[in-house]
Amino acid sequence: MNKYQLEMELLDAMKNLTVQHPDSKNLLFKSVAADIDDVQTELVLAEYTDKTLIIISQFQKIGSMLTVQRDEVHNPLGTSDIYTTKVIFGATGEEHQVAARYLAEAIKITKPLNIFINLKSYDIETVKACVGIIQDLKKEESK
Repeated sequence: MNKYQLEMELLDAMKNLTVQHPDSKNLLFKSVAADIDDVQTELVLAEYTDKTLIIISQFQKIGSMLTVQRDEVHNPLGTSDIYTTKVIFGATGEEHQVAARYLAEAIKITKPLNIFINLKSYDIETVKACVGIIQDLKKEESK
């Protein structure tokens, strides 16, 4: 099996992971492979009416699944956003939660985010590169 076949199998598996609630409609499905720090990285962005799904992998496996929820807290000085992360399955390391929360804030989520993340390095430059690619995918959708 060659590298292209493996990548296509991963993308097919990712598409099958997008389980929908009957009332949820798929608004966007984009996938891309990119080099981040000389590491092949697959990214998938799926927007639904009730949630957003992101898959980021540098191992051709989905990795850990987390959810991120944004809530607004009202106080006398205005409102503040609070992001809550929860590990559904997989590694429970702090770097996974920090990366997921950073991604959620950077792309300005307005609905729950389900994210599968599996990176070789969780340093800020890698995560920022992922944010940039996701933002580009979102811009393509709005054109």
